[in-house]
Amino acid sequence: PSHTERMASPEAPATGIGVTIGTHSGAFQADEALGVWLLRRLPKFRDAPLTRSRDPKVLEPLTIVIDVAGVYDHGLLRYDHHQRGFFETFDGEVGKASGPDSATGRFKTKLSASGLVYKHYGREILCMLHPELSDKTADLEYVYLKLYVDFMEAIDGNDNGIEIADTTRYKELTSLPHRVHRLNKRWNAPADGPSEDERFLQASALCGDEFAAALEYIVNCELPARTLVEEALLARHKTHESGEVMSLPNSGCPWKEPLYELERAHGVTTPVKFVLYMDTAGMWRVQAVTVEGTDFTNRLGLAEPWRGLRDQALVDASGIAGAKFVHASGFIGGNETFEGALQMALQTIALASNPK
Repeated sequence: PSHTERMASPEAPATGIGVTIGTHSGAFQADEALGVWLLRRLPKFRDAPLTRSRDPKVLEPLTIVIDVAGVYDHGLLRYDHHQRGFFETFDGEVGKASGPDSATGRFKTKLSASGLVYKHYGREILCMLHPELSDKTADLEYVYLKLYVDFMEAIDGNDNGIEIADTTRYKELTSLPHRVHRLNKRWNAPADGPSEDERFLQASALCGDEFAAALEYIVNCELPARTLVEEALLARHKTHESGEVMSLPNSGCPWKEPLYELERAHGVTTPVKFVLYMDTAGMWRVQAVTVEGTDFTNRLGLAEPWRGLRDQALVDASGIAGAKFVHASGFIGGNETFEGALQMALQTIALASNPK
């Protein structure tokens, strides 16, 4: 079997067999299934057998134990989150918080076992999976934080019983924790089916595939996009002296989320209102930047009298040659040329500054 399939006997403590990993037996969740997969990305634990038990005497001699035993102690390699008084967060001071209101950092979500593993070993794991991050400190920090926000925090929240919202409108049963839950042995499963440990390893592999896919998307899609957005943001005064319009060289580049973050990082005091880019059909688009944290509220929508108009009707209303359309909500418009798209943005800004 490969290293991801190695199990140790819970009846035989790991004394004398080298580095070992432990977690609890019984029904499993995405938390510890992911945590074990993460640990096995590290050279030290790559070939470590896994022991699943709740017996303290079995767990005590193991090298590293997650999600069981009632102790969080990085020095002792013990990473449980169930014990009374535990409230650690991704970026908070250890031992300072008793709940979300007293958490000292940006994040208020209580860590799970895999969250603790990611907090302490995440950077090393990311570099093992994507060695190109090893000598790029800023990129590594971006990916480390982004993956926590986009992937790990949801595991923390779910395993700690934290609802994603106070009220929900529908059930969502396709998440990773739900899919892992369905891998547990069913009440009416045949006796000769896969063992609990075999099911756990299947769940661990599923969690690892999901983690790796989320990471790959950030590293190979969002990180290069962030670089383009940063270059465009820093060059925005070349697009127009106001700095309120930014031009991107690529239509498919995801720009919204990195723009907010980069504006803060570079101390931008006059936010970008519009982003220009050429679409796949060769039309220049002028898109409004939304207010951060919203999907449909724009910092400034395209001029209201133009909304819903197309072609000559829009040219007549705006006085801008080449104007093709403005969406009814004002969030996006199009023009045949870059100069025309820029004028649509600038006229909108001017009208907002000097309403008649």
